[in-house]
Amino acid sequence: MILLAWIPLVDPLPGGIHWWWAWVVPMVIGVSVTWKAIRLHSLDRYWPEVFRMSGQLLVGMAALAAALMLLVRVVLPLLPAD
Repeated sequence: MILLAWIPLVDPLPGGIHWWWAWVVPMVIGVSVTWKAIRLHSLDRYWPEVFRMSGQLLVGMAALAAALMLLVRVVLPLLPAD
């Protein structure tokens, strides 16, 4: 696929599709930085709160991924096919 034929928001970005999961960490940190900057009344514990929220988000996403994988690989094959 040549880059001239790439249509943004319709086709995936060429070349970077194999590393899509690596963008989760910067996204989580960006969300945490923004959320804590808006919500905290005092910025004295800003960075510890950002790192704590980032960890919580990453653990939550990993737990949801594990639960969905369990659902798809274990529970759904046990359901009747009719």
